[in-house]
Amino acid sequence: MSTKDNIQAPGAGSKPLSKPAHELFAAAVIEELQANKDEGLTVAQAKELLTTYGTNELGDGAGVQPAKILLRQIANAMTLVLVMAMAVSFGIVSYIEGGVITAVIVLNVVVGFWQEFNAAKTMDSLKSLSSPTASALHGSENVTVPTIEVVPDDIIELTTGDTVPADLRLFECVNFETDEALLTCESLPVHKEPLLELDEDTGPGDRLNVAYSSSTVTKGRTRGVVFATGLSPEIGSIAAALRATGSKVRTVKRNDDGKAGPHRYAQAWSLTITDAVGRFLGVNVGKPLQKKLSRLAILLFWIAVVYAIIVLAANSFSNEREVIIYAVAT
Repeated sequence: MSTKDNIQAPGAGSKPLSKPAHELFAAAVIEELQANKDEGLTVAQAKELLTTYGTNELGDGAGVQPAKILLRQIANAMTLVLVMAMAVSFGIVSYIEGGVITAVIVLNVVVGFWQEFNAAKTMDSLKSLSSPTASALHGSENVTVPTIEVVPDDIIELTTGDTVPADLRLFECVNFETDEALLTCESLPVHKEPLLELDEDTGPGDRLNVAYSSSTVTKGRTRGVVFATGLSPEIGSIAAALRATGSKVRTVKRNDDGKAGPHRYAQAWSLTITDAVGRFLGVNVGKPLQKKLSRLAILLFWIAVVYAIIVLAANSFSNEREVIIYAVAT
């Protein structure tokens, strides 16, 4: 099949299964997908499925955007509070304190930018992990097809050195092992067992009957049926999560008849504004540790404001330079 024929946009290709693939025996997965493990797909079936599910790729995304990353590091509550403290310190000719705060601001922005920039590059590199071609069973013959044209129901054969083109439910393995460090951080190759039926809560690293897209074969050979392509595999979930920005506007809750009262709109907008303030303050974005640090910074800021007010009140809110310096230093 030519890569120029029927090429669709990147898809979220996965046929519905009664349970996740790792919870089912291989025969059940093949039956539910209506795949043929002995003959594979015909050329016509492969074209039809490609039209239905789209190409097997992660898409382009927005790419690495250094300017936006830098803006996010500067335009947040913690940095702006430090900038105000720096301005006050220099304004009252307290150059040592101002210099220390300036160094903290620069260090915070540089470290934050570097970490987020590296994360963005990691996401961007996911697109280059897959092999350009894969070995699929079409009409009882193993043929080489472009990886972007691999579709659900395809029967894929892998040997040592191959890159897994899509998420596979394995049904035949001979000493088969894969390197899944990218997905599970497992430093050693994982030995696969196609005959297993695993529990629902089995984590990705323990799903020994599944081969993940973009992992590499370190040993043996296998055959498996494709059950997820495009953004549906585990690697696609990672890419989607890294790209996700989420809707910034809360949806209006409607009644069964599709209508919504004024209070519903007011609720949606109040929640939207609350979310925006939370993002600015950093209390509802990032990792749990980042959220806790943001909350701690806000708490310390208000404690400092209270102490400054107490000092000024104790001195009858005098505008003398020494009083102001003491209040700020406190």
